[in-house]
Amino acid sequence: MTRLLYETDPYLAKFDATVEKVNGEWVVLDRTAFFPGGGGQAPDTGWIEDLEVVELRSNDSVMHRVPDNHFNVGDRVECEIDWERRHDLMRGHTGEHLLFSTLSKIHPEIELVKIAITPKKKSFMLRGAINWALISIAQQEANHAIMAQLPITEQWVSKDSEVVKDIRIKVERIHGDKVRIINIGEIDKAACAGVHIQNTRELRMLLVTKLTSARPAGDFEIEFETGKTAMESALRLATVGLQASDTFGARPDDLVSAIDNLKEEMNGLRSALRRYSQASLANLKPEKYEGVRIYSGSFEGIDKKALIDAANDLTKEERTVVVMASADDRLLLVVASSRDLDLDSREILLEALKPVEGKGGGGRNFASGGAAMPQAAIDVVARGVQLVKAWSGR
Repeated sequence: MTRLLYETDPYLAKFDATVEKVNGEWVVLDRTAFFPGGGGQAPDTGWIEDLEVVELRSNDSVMHRVPDNHFNVGDRVECEIDWERRHDLMRGHTGEHLLFSTLSKIHPEIELVKIAITPKKKSFMLRGAINWALISIAQQEANHAIMAQLPITEQWVSKDSEVVKDIRIKVERIHGDKVRIINIGEIDKAACAGVHIQNTRELRMLLVTKLTSARPAGDFEIEFETGKTAMESALRLATVGLQASDTFGARPDDLVSAIDNLKEEMNGLRSALRRYSQASLANLKPEKYEGVRIYSGSFEGIDKKALIDAANDLTKEERTVVVMASADDRLLLVVASSRDLDLDSREILLEALKPVEGKGGGGRNFASGGAAMPQAAIDVVARGVQLVKAWSGR
């Protein structure tokens, strides 16, 4: 069984070891400082004798995937972990413990669902009602703990120890009889098999950067950053916030209220626009061409169902064609024809959408499609009408 050096010294970046087993690209050493991943933390990368370790697996031993290796059992090898990457992951893992702990003290009902600590993303998912107001408080508490330079220590206890009753733990995930506990000063105690920093000062700063829905896996996902990355993001976001405040003519502290008021105003305008479009749709008059009634128009803010229902109602009349579009976030085009006409609605639709690289489908009497260019709705409808007239004049 491989001796796990990272358990006793997570700061060990260089070490030597003896090759115990080689199976193609996979190498087993008698001892290793490579963390194989766990607790949501990504595995290490690095080098064995200048050959890249690209993957790690763990069962009874840690297996290192080293492409193009020519190692033999008994070889003494020099190994090195990608330390900058490892330290970033260690900070992220400790940051996750700290942030979730402060959140759970404010809101004890939340439940941790999943953790992701990778070079590109530091986040955790949870169940429970969370908002930016709670995150703001938890973030402040976490940064107070960072400034307090709290020691981070580990201890091993038996699974049936009284200590286990007072820590954050999911017993069903613990293999074996021993539990490893990570302590952040006296403010958090949690069962964990990952590698952590030694003092909260190494985090320098913790910043929450995103709160998004995580359903169905959980209710929310919280993304955060630590260290220099957090500082740079904080400065960038502060500048963005101040620029937005100037744009809205509001104080920074009143920016959220100003945006809420604007959203309410916009929703009112959209509702009015929707009512106007629906009234215009209801009063739509056809153009008669070669004995065919052609209903056409472009309507802003109207929903897809209203447009489709109108097209179906209008084409109940004989010798009728509908070419209508909705221009909102996207362009939606509907082409429909009464069943007594030998017009291919799908063909007209696709040809009308071609200049805007739109897509769609349907049958001979009804087709719908769209494109990411709502500003082109009037032109697309006009093109559709011309195609219908070209068909009618044959």
